[in-house]
Amino acid sequence: MNPILVELDYKKSSSFRRVVAYFLLILVTIIFAIYVGNVFFGSRSASVLYDLKEQKDNLNSEVKRYQELNSALQKEYFELIGLDPDSYK
Repeated sequence: MNPILVELDYKKSSSFRRVVAYFLLILVTIIFAIYVGNVFFGSRSASVLYDLKEQKDNLNSEVKRYQELNSALQKEYFELIGLDPDSYK
């Protein structure tokens, strides 16, 4: 076989491998971009998690405030019951 034809056949094989490598690189890049987009903007994204953490902290502080208010109202209630002798009937 002519050496020029052998070299031409080798270049075709090399170019095919290069095309496959580029295709795989593009495919991996697209999959990675979809993953990163999902992390930042999806239903389980970082911003959603931070918002939920902030909401949890707000709810915990509200629960603490209501517990303190309840404690004060119970104290006032029991003081009023203790002052009224007719309330024990």
